[in-house]
Amino acid sequence: MVILAVLVVFLFPRWVWDFIRVVGGEVVAEVRGWRFDVVSPRFVARPSISDVTSPCLVKRDVWLRKVARVRVDSVVFVLGRVVHEVFLYPFRYVNESLWDIVRGFDRFLNSLNSSVKKYRDVFYKLFRKALAFALYSSEEGIPISVEPMIPAAAIGLSDYVKPDLMVGFIPVDIALAPSSDKGFERKELALAGYALAIEAWTGHPVDYGVAIYVNLGDASLNWKVIRIDDSLRRVFLETRDRVAMILEHPEEPPQPADQCPQTCPYFEVCRR
Repeated sequence: MVILAVLVVFLFPRWVWDFIRVVGGEVVAEVRGWRFDVVSPRFVARPSISDVTSPCLVKRDVWLRKVARVRVDSVVFVLGRVVHEVFLYPFRYVNESLWDIVRGFDRFLNSLNSSVKKYRDVFYKLFRKALAFALYSSEEGIPISVEPMIPAAAIGLSDYVKPDLMVGFIPVDIALAPSSDKGFERKELALAGYALAIEAWTGHPVDYGVAIYVNLGDASLNWKVIRIDDSLRRVFLETRDRVAMILEHPEEPPQPADQCPQTCPYFEVCRR
């Protein structure tokens, strides 16, 4: 809880920390990353975190990407990648001079795809917020890793998984603000996967994860603290196995019966 307190003071509004102190505490969980009798892979195929948390209900997008080898580069996909990089940029280069960080970021913006350059002002606002966080964390000696490579084969995932940030042992994921509750659920699953991988690697319990949602309208940030309990861990493992089965026995999944989310990068390809 001490590291979580540091994280919350560093990134969160005060009310979030007050909320955690009231309802938080150590999570009692049986499904831990070091419980290899529970979390070990059940298939030869080992999906990535993004496979497990893809937006498609039947994981047809994973089949299109990994089995049919269909490549897409939708604006939504590109925009998501850019938002990640904008937020992480100051953390990557925090040990350089402020002048070099800002100049480097200018060069990064100038190199962007024309399809996302209209968000340039928003990217600058987001960058300035992230820069303040990065400088503060560096000054205070807060242990932050940027996209650390966490071994994950032991829990049936790809060789490594990379949370956007890791503060102490707490995974932090950054994403565009979703348009529906499904988007929030996907990030909760991702944080559960990161937690299991960190536990398997370090033997240290990970009870919480943090999702930071970026609103492109005004570059505002919304924070959500995720309590990684047994229920969430089991859903992650069940979804992992379902995706691994699709990859291992690659019969084409049917199109989803429900309306597909338009944020899916394969929306246009899948419905042809």
